[in-house]
Parts: sequence; structure tokens; C-alpha cells
Amino acid sequence: MSAGIEEEPALFEAARAGDAGADAIGGEAALADAPEAVCDKLRGDEVLRGMWESPPHDGAVLRFFGLCAASGLFAILCAFAKGALGFGLLAVAVGAPVVEETAKVVLPLMCLEKEPWRFRGVSSIALTCLCSALVFATIENLLYFHVYISKDKLTAGIIQYRLTVCTLMHVVCTMISTCGLARAWREAKKGLSAFSAPTVTPYLVVAMVIHGLYNAVATIFSLAE
Repeated sequence: MSAGIEEEPALFEAARAGDAGADAIGGEAALADAPEAVCDKLRGDEVLRGMWESPPHDGAVLRFFGLCAASGLFAILCAFAKGALGFGLLAVAVGAPVVEETAKVVLPLMCLEKEPWRFRGVSSIALTCLCSALVFATIENLLYFHVYISKDKLTAGIIQYRLTVCTLMHVVCTMISTCGLARAWREAKKGLSAFSAPTVTPYLVVAMVIHGLYNAVATIFSLAE
């Protein structure tokens, strides 16, 4: 019978101590019964518990403002994506909502997947996503005012509408996605475990659908005028 990797001299102590390095195999389903995989999983679970019980709080302010500022960059990238997709009904009702709703929460989501214990509570997650939505909406409005809409067609009513209704739409949709982030964070904190991104997916889809319906209705009304 061939020997497993636990017989390798370089990994002999690692298999016992649960320190096989960065290439963790504890989550591999095919290796679930292997001694080294069991050891690796136990080590990973212990590390997660330790991080949840004694989370580092360094760089929290810098990370918060960095996430909010990055949302502005994502807004600009989404503007180019809109230009590539065009402004037809399908692009506006499907393409834009998928791109924009993902862009507003993707960075907080990535941070939560990697180090969820760095967020002190649901309120910090919500505040980060709220600021992200406001920054995104602000930059998008500026693009509409100075790029998408010609000066002769830009009225006070359009400006007021975009600053209120459109901004509120962005905030509401982002808060729906935030509910998913908060739920996944609570579950991870309760179990002292890893953050589950799939838990967020249904909430993100709902936000995309609402955004898409709003865009479709707004586009149809604008064409009917």
C-alpha cells in the first residue's frame, strides 16, 4: 500500500502539529478522511476561533475610508461599462443593475470573506456599504450632469430627481445587499467560523432585480414622453 503525504519527511511534523503551510487541504472534500487533512482542518478552525476571540483592530479607519474611496473608482469603471453595453432597454434593465449592485458591495464582501473578524459589528458593515452607495451615487450623478446629459437638456427638475430619487434607489438596493452581508457575518461570528459568501447571493439578486425594474420603468416612461 502506497504511503500518504504524511510519510513525507518535510511534512511529518506538520501533519502532527497542524502546520502544513498556506496550501491548506482541510477543506478538500476528497481528502476529508486523510489524517493530514483532518489535522489541517483542526488547525484552520483553531486559527479562526482565535481571530474571532481576539480580533486585531489596527487600520480600521484607513480601511473604512479606503473602501469608500474605492467605490468612487468603481463608479467610473461602471460608467465605461455602461458605454460598452449601450443604453438600450436590455442593457439598462439587466446589464447596469448587475454591474452596479455588484460594484457597490464587492470590496466589503471581499474584506469580509478574507477577514470578517476585522468588522466590529453589523453597524460598521452597514455604514461602510452606505458610504459606498452614496459615493457611487454621487459620482454617477456627476457623470450624468456633465457627460451623459447635454447642457441644453439638463433642467433643475432632472437634477433634483437624480439627487433624490436615484440616490435613494442606490441606497435602498445597497442596504438590501447589506442585509445579506450582515447575516453571513452574524453566522460566522456565532460559529467562530469562516464567512459564507453564498449567503449573500439571494440578497444581492433581489437588489439587482429591484434596480432593474426601476431602470426599466424609468426608461419606458422617458421614451413615452
